[in-house]
Formats: sequence, C-alpha cells, structure tokens
Amino acid sequence: MDNATILQIATGPVAALALCILAIAFVARWLATHLPQWVDRHLKQIDRMVDSHNEDRQMYKASLNEVNKTLITLHGDVGELQIDVKAMRDDMNRDRIYLDPRSVDPRITR
Repeated sequence: MDNATILQIATGPVAALALCILAIAFVARWLATHLPQWVDRHLKQIDRMVDSHNEDRQMYKASLNEVNKTLITLHGDVGELQIDVKAMRDDMNRDRIYLDPRSVDPRITR
C-alpha cells in the first residue's frame, strides 16, 4: 500500500464512516451513564407530585366533610326556624281573624 492509498482511506468515505461510528458509540456510552440518573430524577419528581396530590386530596376530603357537617347543622336550624315562622304566621292569622274578620274573607269589602 502506498501513501496515496492510505491518505485516501484516512480522508475518504471509510474514515467518515469510522468517525460516525465512533461518535455514535461515544454518544451512546454517554447516554448510558447519564440517562438512568435523569430517569430516576424524573421518577422521584413524579413521586413527589403524587404524594402532594394525595395530601391535597385528603385535605379536600376533610374540608368537604366539615362543610357537610355544617350544612347538616344549618339544615336543622332552618327547619326549626320554619316551624317557628309557621307558628308565628298562624298566631298572626288567628289574631287578625279575631280583630278583623274582613281581613280573612275577601268577599267582605271595607
């Protein structure tokens, strides 16, 4: 082999192919060492997000339970007030009939 043939092999398509193979091997080796770290970091971040979501969900459930209890209490209070208002209305109607019978019967004109 003479120098011209060696120079052509070193600078021609064979050298380009060898350089590409070496570059791909270097990138693959570099990714093989760094990719697991990135994946682990990403998975840990997702785990933290899921844990945070679970905590938020528990707080949301607790607050909904408190709102439900308060609503039940208010419903009971409103029910008692409705009974009181009906009793007051009946008393007022009874007093109105007693004082002025025309207020109950619309046929009676004033």
